[in-house]
Amino acid sequence: MENIVTITLLYLTLMGNIEMKSFEIASKESCSSWYYRNVKVTERKQRKMFSNHFYHEYEGKQVIGYVCGGQEPQ
Repeated sequence: MENIVTITLLYLTLMGNIEMKSFEIASKESCSSWYYRNVKVTERKQRKMFSNHFYHEYEGKQVIGYVCGGQEPQ
């Protein structure tokens, strides 16, 4: 049986603001397992000082976190 899972992805915009995009998905898995299966993790080839060595991307946008069904951001 599939559940309806609400996920909110957090994006960092070019101006340094946080943008949120929420949507519902029909899934047999949890929100976090959906995130890890669908959000692409890529290692930065040119590392910058004080920045993460990896970035997360979904549909061409850089993701900085997610919220599952109103819980705290991850």
